Amino acid sequence: MAFVLKGRVVTFDADERVLNRGSVYVGDDGKIHAVGAAGDTAPTGFAGVPRIETKAVIYPGLVDLHSHTAYNTLPLWEASGVPYLHHDRWVGEKHAPDYSSSITWPTRVLQQAAAEALIKYVEVKALIGGTTSIQGAPKTTRPVDGWLVRVIDNERFGGASNLVRCAAIQKPTDELRTTATSMRDRGGVLIYHVAEGKLGSIVHDEFSELDDTGCVQPGLLGVHATALTKDDFQRWQTLVRAVKPDERGTVVWSPFSNLWLYHQTTDVAEAHARGLRIALGSDWSPSGTKHVLGELKVADILNKRRFNRLFSDAELCAMVTANAGDALAPAGAQIGRLVEGAEADLVVVARNRANVYRNLIEATERDVQLVVIRGRPFYGTEKLMQAAKAVRTNAITIAGERRTIVVKMPGRTDATLSWPQVLHRLEQVRKDPVAAWNASLDALAAWGGPMDAPDAPLLIFGDMPEGDLGLLGATGEIPLDTNIPPLDSLEHDTAFFAAIKRGAPPDLDRLARYYQ
Repeated sequence: MAFVLKGRVVTFDADERVLNRGSVYVGDDGKIHAVGAAGDTAPTGFAGVPRIETKAVIYPGLVDLHSHTAYNTLPLWEASGVPYLHHDRWVGEKHAPDYSSSITWPTRVLQQAAAEALIKYVEVKALIGGTTSIQGAPKTTRPVDGWLVRVIDNERFGGASNLVRCAAIQKPTDELRTTATSMRDRGGVLIYHVAEGKLGSIVHDEFSELDDTGCVQPGLLGVHATALTKDDFQRWQTLVRAVKPDERGTVVWSPFSNLWLYHQTTDVAEAHARGLRIALGSDWSPSGTKHVLGELKVADILNKRRFNRLFSDAELCAMVTANAGDALAPAGAQIGRLVEGAEADLVVVARNRANVYRNLIEATERDVQLVVIRGRPFYGTEKLMQAAKAVRTNAITIAGERRTIVVKMPGRTDATLSWPQVLHRLEQVRKDPVAAWNASLDALAAWGGPMDAPDAPLLIFGDMPEGDLGLLGATGEIPLDTNIPPLDSLEHDTAFFAAIKRGAPPDLDRLARYYQ
């Protein structure tokens, strides 16, 4: 359905316009047909469509360029071995003996016994923070796309093929060379974990491998890059501009996770100085924020305390909007900016501050009033959701505020659970993980068709290291004492901040101030 959203509009367009009395024209094709000020002529076909007065601030939908969504039901992991030297240390029995019991086994059971409910829960968690696009989809037995948020890993962005390549685990050099050739021949992007660990640690070699295999080129989005130096960032940008003089490399920054695991973070000041763009990712709930709106606050904290306010408020907000969209542009994406022809992905936020950029930085879950993806309303206040003609809605309470959400999309046969059913299924599995696991094995044994068939059992395969699973990891059995913790809360709450206080990594204790 076409409609017009009216309010204060922050475009993030080339002129960085802020329209105090603006309108965003959303077409029934899921595109933005125009963005204009009060008094501008409406585009053709919008004469009689509903006008929705938000009395709030309208931004591009937020883009989370790094997550591991299959793990985002888990609470913050209070690991005993922090700070770690690099990413291989926190999965081993020697340094993190509880990794498998706290993360691998609980996630494995939910992935196999409650796949649809798991995916929908973590996508709702992203939605309530204003996220409209997220990277970090797990591998599944059959395609999962377009249920709720836009899943970058699976997106074709209107093209004939998917030009988004993602890897959370390091690839062999021969695969990297093949990837580099594909990027040169076909374009697109590579979203790749690189050098996640402390300066001087062995993970720096991961950047050298990318360089040696030719992957450091336009379209590389390097996730974390905490072990890289100013010379590395200079090398990165030099190689990009040797191919495309006006292009920029992209560092995907996850500051909370960096500080939680390593007590240091990416030198985004040096990356910025060498010409690379910075985008944000929330990483995963065992060591990250709830969603990228929370991550924006951690970036704000470090910008003040470690980087001498290097980035303006507008530049910080661009890390979850325009910068992320521009980084994905080689794959055909038109997101992150409110401009004609872009995808109609928007978030409406309560107007609490006169400065529209501080307004977004300081916004919390209770301030998110409407989320639109592909031109469709998925989450928001009852009033705005009704005005946008949302259908098949469920009630949900977030941060004490009543909201409405769409979880069961009309016309979809591959995803049938409503929000109450999602919660029921996850709690059912939590109550008896062993029985749920065995029932899922029985269902698999009874299935006789191909696993990529539309009606095949949906299974999820995690994209993170599994740790030390012992003999059970190869037998199809799980430990009889497997415990799945309570579902991680959808909003930043007192339990989350209490865990931060116990962990006490530098500066993260300041995050709670935004939520008081």
